[in-house]
Amino acid sequence: MIKVKLSTDFTYEPIIRQTPGRRGVWGDCQFYINSPIDDCDYWVVYNGVSQPENAYCSPQNTILITGEPPTITDYPAAYTRQFARVVTCHSHISHPRLILNQTGLSWHTGRVLVDIKNGHSIINRDYDDFKDMHTLPKSKLMSVITSSKDFTEGHQKRLNFVRRLKDYFGEDIDVFGRGIREVDDKWDAISPYKYHIALENSVYPHYWTEKLADVYLSGAYPIYYGCPNLEDYFPGSSYTRINIDDGEGAIRTIQECIREGRYEASLDGIIEARNMVMDRYNLFALIAELVREPTATKKRIVVAAGQSVSSVVNYQAKAKERISFYPQE
Repeated sequence: MIKVKLSTDFTYEPIIRQTPGRRGVWGDCQFYINSPIDDCDYWVVYNGVSQPENAYCSPQNTILITGEPPTITDYPAAYTRQFARVVTCHSHISHPRLILNQTGLSWHTGRVLVDIKNGHSIINRDYDDFKDMHTLPKSKLMSVITSSKDFTEGHQKRLNFVRRLKDYFGEDIDVFGRGIREVDDKWDAISPYKYHIALENSVYPHYWTEKLADVYLSGAYPIYYGCPNLEDYFPGSSYTRINIDDGEGAIRTIQECIREGRYEASLDGIIEARNMVMDRYNLFALIAELVREPTATKKRIVVAAGQSVSSVVNYQAKAKERISFYPQE
């Protein structure tokens, strides 16, 4: 098995549930998630690290996968140059091995965050549960999830649009979200509904999040605002796009979806997209694809987290060396 050290500062996300049987295995890769293993074939940092870590690894086998869009986090050159490869939606990053791609953001539906600070979550559904799921009984028409947060332009735009939806559709749409109508598990806000309005806070090529993935996993039909090149990832039969900058046009499109029965007409497309979320765009599937290269010899490496500069040098070297990652101060 290929030993993959996976470090992340999203410690509250129970991402191991995204692997079959929660075993941390995908194909021929064994993942060690935030584990203090001292030697690995590949070291993947998913956004950042929460505490200092070090291990023996080939510097050319280090990978950064960004977890936030440009509106939230900047990944400067001093940080990204520590890694041999960078997988991201940040097109402005200058790196010799930049991979513009979706970044396998973790699923939210099927889990409950109990204590973010201490990384405690409850798993209600995992990979196996979603894999066994087919079509679900639908007792309600349409839902949307937002929050009362308005500290970015994207948040404000989304909140204003949701208010407009509620004014227009009334009892035909249920609005969930922090500070509005809270729900512990997003499954309960999506799975009973035929349609779900999925609204990204940020719009960039290759950037689509759990806001879309959770809809497919929960068996609903997404009416979507966000990623402009979504057709590169999912079949057109599996979603309908709206533009919330054109509120009237978006409402007309939603009405058409309901009138034409697109949920019923798209059941096969929803299942296909759900399987793609699970088996192609899953973080572990993404990493397994990246590591399908010959493994180099090792040396210990030290890499800094956050915005600081690491002591990694000569990352193109083939021997393993000791690497360390440090959290941002």
